[in-house]
Formats: sequence, C-alpha cells, structure tokens
Amino acid sequence: MVVWIYAIPWYFQIFVLALVAYSIHYYIFAVRKPMTYISHGIFRSHLQADVPSLYRRYYPTPWCTGTHSMTLMRFFLKAKPYVEYRRELIRLADGGTAALDWPVEEPENYSDTVPICLLIPGVAGHSQESYLLNWITNLRAIGLRSVIFLNRGAGGTPLNTPMTYDGFHNKEDLRLAVCRIKERYPRAPIIAEGTSMGGITLVHYLATYGFEANIAAAMVQSTGWCIFESVKSLSKPSNMIFNLYLTHRYKEVIVENKEMFEEQGIDTEEVLKCRTVQEIHKKYVAPQHGYSTVEEYWDMLSPHRQLLHVKIPLLSLNAADDVFSPEKSIPVHLTERNPNVAFVVTAKGGHIGFMEGVNPKQAGYNDTLFYEFVKMIWKCLDSGELSLDGRWCNESDEPSSQRQYPVWPQQN
Repeated sequence: MVVWIYAIPWYFQIFVLALVAYSIHYYIFAVRKPMTYISHGIFRSHLQADVPSLYRRYYPTPWCTGTHSMTLMRFFLKAKPYVEYRRELIRLADGGTAALDWPVEEPENYSDTVPICLLIPGVAGHSQESYLLNWITNLRAIGLRSVIFLNRGAGGTPLNTPMTYDGFHNKEDLRLAVCRIKERYPRAPIIAEGTSMGGITLVHYLATYGFEANIAAAMVQSTGWCIFESVKSLSKPSNMIFNLYLTHRYKEVIVENKEMFEEQGIDTEEVLKCRTVQEIHKKYVAPQHGYSTVEEYWDMLSPHRQLLHVKIPLLSLNAADDVFSPEKSIPVHLTERNPNVAFVVTAKGGHIGFMEGVNPKQAGYNDTLFYEFVKMIWKCLDSGELSLDGRWCNESDEPSSQRQYPVWPQQN
C-alpha cells in the first residue's frame, strides 16, 4: 500500500489533497440552508407549506462560489432560451417613454383569469437577461403569461426627457404600466417580481399605493435596501469593477442622448468625466430629481424605510455576500412589525447569481424559489384565500405596523 502511494506522482497527490481540503471548506462554509425571517401569520403558513426551498440546503456552483465570480459568470454560463417579444410603448406623464415587452408565444389554453407575472429588471437590465428568458419559458410551460416592464432609457426604450431611471421616482411610471396591463386583462391577477433596482422601484410602488397597487403578491431579489451601505460597499477597491460597470452604463445613456441633454442645459462633458456611480449621482442624478445633496437622494431612494407600509405578500431574496446589498443592510428586523414581508438570505449567491450545482446552466436557487412562490400565490388566488389586490381574505384589518409579532428565523 505504501509503495503504491509513493508510486503516485507528487503533483497528483497535491491535487487530491487540495480537492479534499476544498470539498471540506465548501460543505462547511458554502453549503447551507437559507436564513428565513417572517412573523407569524397566514403568509408564513403558506410559505412553510408550499415553498420547500426554504428548508433545503443551497448548493452553489462549487467552482464558482465567490461573490465576484458568481455575479459575473452568470452572464456567460446561464442558458438563454430564445424568446421573441412584441413591444408596447407607454407614454409617460412628463413626455418620457417606458415599455412593456410581451412574449409573442402564448401559453396553451390560456385563460384571462390566470395570473400575469410582471418582471422588472434593474438599471442595466433588458429583456434578454438570462434569468428573464428562463423564467418566461418555464412560466409559459405551466400556463402563465409574463410581461417585462422596461423603464425609460432601458433595454432600447427611447429616452425623450433628461429624467432617467432612478428607482424611486419611476414608481409612477410603473403605475402606468400596471394600469395598462389591467386595462387589457382586468380579471387577471398580477404577480410582480423586481430585480436589483427593479426591486427598489417595486417596493416603493407597493408602499405608496398599498391595496390600490393592483398587485396580488410580489417578490424581489438582490435588492439594495440601504443605498448608503451599497455605495460604501461599491467603493471598496475589490468591488470597483461593478462600480465602473454601472458608471459606464450611465455614461452610455448620456452619450446616446447627448444632444437632448445639452438642450436641457446639462453639461454632458462634466458628467462624462465622472469615474464612479457616486459622482454620477452627485453631479447628475440627484440634481435632476431636485435634491440639494446626494445624501438626501440616497436616503429617499433606500427602500428599507418603506417596508412597514407594504400591505401585500412580499418575499425578498438576498445573498449575504452580495456587494450591492451587504448583509448588515438587509432589514430582517422589520419583519417583526410587518407579517406581509419575508426575507430569505443565502450564504452565497452574489448579485443575481444564485447558480447551483456543477452545471450552472440548470435552474439556480433564485429560479426555483421564484417558481415555488408563484405557484403558491396562484394556489392562494384559486382557493380564494388571496384577493386580486393582495388581501388575505381571513386576516384582520388592523394595521400591521401597530402589532408585534415573533420572528421565525430558520436556522442552519
């Protein structure tokens, strides 16, 4: 036996030892059950009964567990099924333009009372995002229609005014999009999902309009809950690649619409000199929306301050290692005062990554959780326990912010 071991080349022995050591590290620090935070109530009961992903361990892609690799590699590794869209432009109150991208291929035997999934990507998002393509394809397979909301200037949507997508003020644009959907399908419940900045917009929208939002339930993923903490994280040298990417996307919008911006008296050359998102916000975004300081703008943009006003079921998925939304900024403590809100926090996952298994082309943790959540809400709508406006039909009308609830943290 000893002779046989010595016969193995030294470099192969080192490889095996390294593989064993990494496997031990992977199973101890990466493979964990998510932490789930929600108060007692009917929402919690349904999640416990119909969303099994809350109880199982999440196995991040073993060779891609780091937050940077998980965030970046999803662009190249996730499957991208073909989806053809029909674009519907929406004229906004200030003359701007938003859009709804409807998949051309409809579900079989579709009924006008079946839920519609409204998908809202982030500031740099578009209709060809891998997670959106997979969601649309799989939702269609189970008989659900989807539609993507594109904010002004995003995904090829024309920018007719200097007012760009900022996450807070665009909640009124989302309002018009929801109204357009309800005009076309008045009997269909809407289940909304917001990703990253799209989640910020969705939370502000739900908090502002309550049961008048015309949304039955919602989920957000990789949402930055405190913009001050997000900016601090993105300012770290190790995270500057993401900061520079977002800055580049802002500059692209400026360059593509340079003449229109200059006609409005905006010094585009000064804006294009900005090197970080912080500078872009300070010199352009905050002043455009009427804020005297960028700190005032960040405070208004942060959605955690609105959570107590959310009245419909809202599920939030975040990764503890997300550089856009650091773990300490996730307001899980607010679930003690609002039983309509649930937080799911995974140890790994990066920003909109959540790839799982050796083959990352398969469904990730976020995909599975979203499907389970949609099916749960669909079941509640069919049974009459949940109304089209997001009310639990046997729940007290007492304002949730005036009640105290024990929190249900699911341990590892």
